Amino acid sequence: MQGYSPHIEIWSDHPFLFTAMLSFWFSIVGKSVFFARLLTVIFSALLIWFFFETIRISLGIFSALIGAISLAASSGFIRFSSTVMIGIPALSLIVISIYFLFIYKKSKQKYLLIISAALFALSLQIKFLTVFLIPIILLLIFDVNKINLESIHKLKSRFIYPLLLWIISLVVIFLIFSLLFNALSYEQLFGTHVGGEIKTAFVKDGFEKLSKVIINKDYDLFSLAIFGILVVFVRHRWEGLFPVAWLGTGTLLLLNHRPVWPHHYCLIAIPMA
Repeated sequence: MQGYSPHIEIWSDHPFLFTAMLSFWFSIVGKSVFFARLLTVIFSALLIWFFFETIRISLGIFSALIGAISLAASSGFIRFSSTVMIGIPALSLIVISIYFLFIYKKSKQKYLLIISAALFALSLQIKFLTVFLIPIILLLIFDVNKINLESIHKLKSRFIYPLLLWIISLVVIFLIFSLLFNALSYEQLFGTHVGGEIKTAFVKDGFEKLSKVIINKDYDLFSLAIFGILVVFVRHRWEGLFPVAWLGTGTLLLLNHRPVWPHHYCLIAIPMA
């Protein structure tokens, strides 16, 4: 709020958008930890609401209630839903982005793809770790199940062009905010996370601790997730591959990531729910 330049005069190992949001929020409501927590609570409420709506338009209101309540009542989500950290805001924008994709798949309105890509780009400007979801989202847009022996022209208009529109919108909006916040610093944003000294410094801080929390404290959510995965493959409910792919890829990422912090819990809890 004192006018210093992010990533030039201020060091940060994460993108700067949430910090800028906090600064703007404080200029409106005043500076206090309470109001900072309130901003995170707003993002948490948005996450749960759009999570509910995404499931509702796909599987109905009963499934949406079960999923939303399971996520909202999970130990990790409760713990971090009012914490002034970047995880919940970033994941909230991801969930809203996915919601607009599901709406697009029903209406085929191209502007919804641009909105989805814009929200995903903003999420990356809060926390870059969610970049691993891009290939899974592209598969969701591509919708392999609906490809048949249509002409090349129809294939391009129905599948290739939407992919390109989403990718181009994502890249353009991400670069605009990166230039605005000087957020293209490899040393600050990437070097501090992937350097060899990080893994050696946090040898014991792996996925094992997080998995114990999930199994011991949220065994109900864990059990339902296992059941859901079995339903997808046994009953060939291939539309359920999206959360399964998110869960599998996120787990593999955290298995090979050092350190794994408690706030990474929500990255796994959302697809489980």
